[in-house]
Amino acid sequence: MGVFEFHSAFLICGLLLLAGMVILPIFFGAPWHPLMPGTIRRILRFADVRPGETFCDLGCGEGRVLITAAKEFSARAVGVEIDPLKVMLARLLARINGVGDRVQIVRGNLFDYDPGSADVLYLYLTHQAMDKLFPEILKKLKPSVRIVSYRFCLRGMTPEKVSEDKTLFLYQLDKGTKINNYS
Repeated sequence: MGVFEFHSAFLICGLLLLAGMVILPIFFGAPWHPLMPGTIRRILRFADVRPGETFCDLGCGEGRVLITAAKEFSARAVGVEIDPLKVMLARLLARINGVGDRVQIVRGNLFDYDPGSADVLYLYLTHQAMDKLFPEILKKLKPSVRIVSYRFCLRGMTPEKVSEDKTLFLYQLDKGTKINNYS
């Protein structure tokens, strides 16, 4: 095999891998939209992620938001991703970035995952996926959880805070704060 043939085969394999990561998820209802590093930091600052907190990303893709949460905000990060290629890539990137011990990537369906340990729940999902996830997921979350949604608001819930450009929505649950109040 000559150098040209090797490079062509490498390029074709790379393109097939990229196509698999971008096109296949569309059929599962969760298209992949990688974010710029500045956008990731803006999301994490907006969520007020603090050291030691558990940050959960449902549909984490290649895990860059999780890695940044662990590396720059000292959070423990857990992500759920159904695509096996993205799971492998996310785990590899976490190790390369030196946060493999603080970033856990679970291969599975986000609708089946219990995010009950999350201090911050991050969502970059379509309205259709959010409608399927909510309100059922609220029963699993701790009362103090902060839910941060990028680009899509949660129907039927009023955000505590909205970014100036109206792309970030922060929801704070208040379950368990009313004593002797039955409804």
